Amino acid sequence: MPVIIQIRADDQHNGYYEIVVKQADDQIVTLNVSEDVLVHNELRKGLEITDHQLMSLSSEAENVKAYLAAIHYLSYRMRSCQEVKNYLKKKEYSTEQIDYALTRLQKEGLLDDHAFAAAFVRTRIQLSTKGPKMIYRELLQAGVDQEIAEEAEELYPVEDQLDHARKYLRKKLTSVKNKKSLLEATQILSRLLMQRGFSREITVRVIGEISEFLAENEQNALAYLGEKAMQKYKKYSGDEFLQKVKSFLYRKGFPLSDITSFLEDHTNQNES
Repeated sequence: MPVIIQIRADDQHNGYYEIVVKQADDQIVTLNVSEDVLVHNELRKGLEITDHQLMSLSSEAENVKAYLAAIHYLSYRMRSCQEVKNYLKKKEYSTEQIDYALTRLQKEGLLDDHAFAAAFVRTRIQLSTKGPKMIYRELLQAGVDQEIAEEAEELYPVEDQLDHARKYLRKKLTSVKNKKSLLEATQILSRLLMQRGFSREITVRVIGEISEFLAENEQNALAYLGEKAMQKYKKYSGDEFLQKVKSFLYRKGFPLSDITSFLEDHTNQNES
């Protein structure tokens, strides 16, 4: 019969023991079991166990391996249940072992999607300028249930949303500076903010705060693109030239009255 020839504490995992078993064919098997299993089964050095007991302990040991692998994975940062499950699958643990690990971790409070989602939102608020919708999508990608993700999204204060939207907007102003009409600039910046996860309400509010910049920027852009258009269509003359330039600038979103004023100034300069 199999016999336990050594029991030693697992130095790497508190509360776990390595059970060394010598089988009837003299093969040595080392099992990792928890303290409660050790006590419950009254395991000790020299104890003879049945083949059925050995199989049961082996199954327990494999479950513990999955559990300890998950503990190691969680030691770096909090994870969602789905992330831990995917990790254990990649490590080729069985469904039974994964279920054991997840159930035990949840019972011990080490795996909780509500706590994970809340911490995830707080971290994103502290370390990024991402809006709540982007964070919500990231939670879903991490395998968090939709309802939990929606609850976590509500932990993002409006003032923080406005602050982060403003910071992100300032970084993106170079993409429209002196190159876009007010209409185009507004469309581009709105799209960027909404792609970043901010709501339409937050987007409209922070863009409204830079209305003076956008108005001045439009005049600079009109001068820049107007010169560019005149170079592009310089082979034309008269009304055809004016119409080509006017159409080009109109497609860029500039008001017709501003385009007309720009062309009148250009014509007056040429005549003088």
